[in-house]
Amino acid sequence: MWSVWRHKPGQPSKPLLGLLAVFVAASCGGVPKTHFYTLQLPPPPASGDAKTGYVLGVERFHASEALRDDRIIYYETPTQLNYYEYHRWVSDPAGMLEELVARKLDRAGVFAEVRRLSSGMGADFILRGRVLNFEEVDDEVGVHGRVALELNLVRASDGATVWSDTRLVERPAEGTGVPGVVKALNASSEQLMNESLAGLIAQVESEFARSSGQSHSQ
Repeated sequence: MWSVWRHKPGQPSKPLLGLLAVFVAASCGGVPKTHFYTLQLPPPPASGDAKTGYVLGVERFHASEALRDDRIIYYETPTQLNYYEYHRWVSDPAGMLEELVARKLDRAGVFAEVRRLSSGMGADFILRGRVLNFEEVDDEVGVHGRVALELNLVRASDGATVWSDTRLVERPAEGTGVPGVVKALNASSEQLMNESLAGLIAQVESEFARSSGQSHSQ
């Protein structure tokens, strides 16, 4: 089934803060409480009519097995990772970033429709992603939240990759403990998407202008 992201006109935008703690599971006996977190990024201003008539299909983002886990990852050394057993995401990192990228592109207004799909059927362009990093990094400089994402935009008509980007962003922890790390990961994700998706949007607008020019000349 298709999942379509659409912004409802008149719907107020939520205030943007980096960290949203969703809920805390009740503890029993001596078992520590489990804290759950998600990402919350500011939406771009709602646009009017779509700038193109294109439909974008967003495929499920790929990731390593470690990034398919809902536990928050931290690196104690460059080669040794571990998990916070009682600090978890509401969804795995690949799923969260896929959702946020799709929503951001939908709100940007360049596409007539943004769909979540498992195949390219019914879409003019297909966006594929791979989450490369999404973790806490501890080193001599301090504690950081590191996010890296590879994105590829494919034209469905001929299977050509018309745009690609691989980007890594690290931001220092904002505060102490795991909540400070989550804020850093939120800030890193926001910066990465702002920088990366601007190039994707420019490419789609260029494709549309070229296609429109060819149609008018025929």
